Amino acid sequence: MAVFTAIATAIVGAVGLTGVLATIATSVIAGGLAYGTARALGVFKPPSFDQGADPGTSIQLPPATDNKLPVLYGQAFTSGPIFDAAISNENKTMTYCIALSEETQTGTFSCSQVFMNDVELFFSGNSVTSHRDPNQSTDTSYAGNVRLNIYAGGSGATDCIFPAVGGASATSIVPHWGANHTANNMVFAVLQIDYDAENGLNGLPQMTFKMNNTLNNPGDCLFDYLTDSRYGAGLSTSQIDVTSITGTANTAMKGYSNELVSYTNASNVSTTLKRYEINGMLSTFDVCSTNIDKLCQSAGTFFSFNVKDGKFKAIPNRALSTAEKANCLVYNDDNIVSKIDISSTELYALYNGVEVEFMDKQRKDQTNTVKITTPPADRNPNEPDNVLNYKLDMINDNVRAEILANIDLNQSRVGTVIQFVSDFSGIQSDVGDVIKVTNNLYGWTDKLFRVMRVTEQQDETGMVTAQISAIEYSDSYYTHPIATETPPLGNIDLPRIPIIPPIFIPQVYNGTYGNLSALPGSVFGNVVTNPAMQIFGAGAQLENAGLGNTNVVNGTTFNDLITPEVYDISGVDIGDYTFTAVGNLGGVIPGGGYDAGFRNEVTLQYANTTHSANIPITGGGVTFTNITGAPPQLTDTKKVELDPTAHSLPADMKPVQATMKIQGYSTLDTANSFPRSVGNMAYEMKRITKGEK
Repeated sequence: MAVFTAIATAIVGAVGLTGVLATIATSVIAGGLAYGTARALGVFKPPSFDQGADPGTSIQLPPATDNKLPVLYGQAFTSGPIFDAAISNENKTMTYCIALSEETQTGTFSCSQVFMNDVELFFSGNSVTSHRDPNQSTDTSYAGNVRLNIYAGGSGATDCIFPAVGGASATSIVPHWGANHTANNMVFAVLQIDYDAENGLNGLPQMTFKMNNTLNNPGDCLFDYLTDSRYGAGLSTSQIDVTSITGTANTAMKGYSNELVSYTNASNVSTTLKRYEINGMLSTFDVCSTNIDKLCQSAGTFFSFNVKDGKFKAIPNRALSTAEKANCLVYNDDNIVSKIDISSTELYALYNGVEVEFMDKQRKDQTNTVKITTPPADRNPNEPDNVLNYKLDMINDNVRAEILANIDLNQSRVGTVIQFVSDFSGIQSDVGDVIKVTNNLYGWTDKLFRVMRVTEQQDETGMVTAQISAIEYSDSYYTHPIATETPPLGNIDLPRIPIIPPIFIPQVYNGTYGNLSALPGSVFGNVVTNPAMQIFGAGAQLENAGLGNTNVVNGTTFNDLITPEVYDISGVDIGDYTFTAVGNLGGVIPGGGYDAGFRNEVTLQYANTTHSANIPITGGGVTFTNITGAPPQLTDTKKVELDPTAHSLPADMKPVQATMKIQGYSTLDTANSFPRSVGNMAYEMKRITKGEK
């Protein structure tokens, strides 16, 4: 329903019928206010968090008549309500129809990833060929038993968006669908599962789709929502200041959002991205004003109704140019006809921190948080900690969340709010305009304020005035540090290092140890194989060397048992680790005693934006002398410190690469010079301190 139509008609009609001098018209206070700014103005709306399942968002829900479809803008991981199902093939095949989104007026939909529970599915056409679990292990047990088609706008073959080529119509897949099952104006998935209890295919699992809509510019999204009568506000273009929303200049919501801002990406490279982008799901259970607020809050934009034009408009919350500030309307004793009321936040209610929740695309849209704090030097004496918490529903990256949080904290912290009455000339000021205020009492000379509300007033004599509410303006509100993108997160609490443990049961050793003090137990405790294979780094996969038997040369010179293995460890936690290597000495055992040695080496590479350095971690190892029977397991463990300062490197240099080697040697009895070997070799890095990112 077009909830604003009646408001717009009433206000515009009142102005047109009776004239300005005979009305009392109030501009709508700017919507889309960030929470700190809204609080400073005295119109604070506390953040609203989901209370249970919202049948208008991206949760997978069973069929129900009160389910509603969300609206997808940009990119989001989503599922949706089940709206139809069927069983066929002698009760062996179940077909599910899952609604994903309303189809927007513009924008092209696509699907780039599909997950069943916590495994990612891979397809050939519409049929699953394999799946990959969080351990990065691939399995083909679902092959041929799971099929998927996704449609946008209807159920015909031409509406199929997944698979991209060769899709069939939904009516040819769902057993009981016919020509009247059009599913028009909807984005939906048709999932078929063949019963296979042995592999866990005995019902509908939790499905998650990484969906994309090319409609992601905030101005375009807001215009789409305002003008759509199916899921939006249903306004006509005559009721909207279209240029303020979809114009390309930086004075418009679209143009300002498209400006490029600098940031540091997850690979520590300085680059740029568009200032604002909408990525998320709007719940159609919410009233239109709430969804308009969500879109505007996620793009740093005010939303208002201009009573003079009778139109809704968007006003980007941005820094003004020098020319714009020079042309601001001036208010002073000549046109201010009342006292100036000033309000500011008292010390114990002043925010000095903001924690903003957002849906993180690096974590499959799981909730993440950015925290922005005011430096201690900028706080008032004895100012207590006071953190504002709220959520941005349509942001899915930390960079844009930090930009918005910085502006909100700056504006709410030092923003002085004023209210005064001007003569009739004040009607010229619109919500969002920046004005200059001069007042000798407060020592203001052309002090800048942003107008947040203008109210026409008429007294008993017929005199028309304008009451203005405004918040202090400063260019510094829009200056913020360069944000760094959060790197992709590994699989939380799931193993990611598929090391094959050595299959070896050592016998009792009757020889002598050549270096008892170097054995692992004296420093790190007993070394045991780690069955969970604890996480090391971001994406590093430490695994068995993959060798069978490697000859061990005669003498005391260590021979390389494996080709050096190189791993990317950029993004690894900066803590302390143990590097453990194990192996089994094999071959024919001669009659006389012999010696053997075993050790590992690690070379760490560090880098910052200008330099790199290689730090070898050597030494240690273990040697055995006078071996006369089956040798013990070869085990070498050393401590590896990843903190660059532990190696006399600058603190800004981070570990980016680790090179692993395993070495060994054995003496050979001259009378029985049979080959010996090292097999069943494995190694792992294991955290022993917490560290930091």
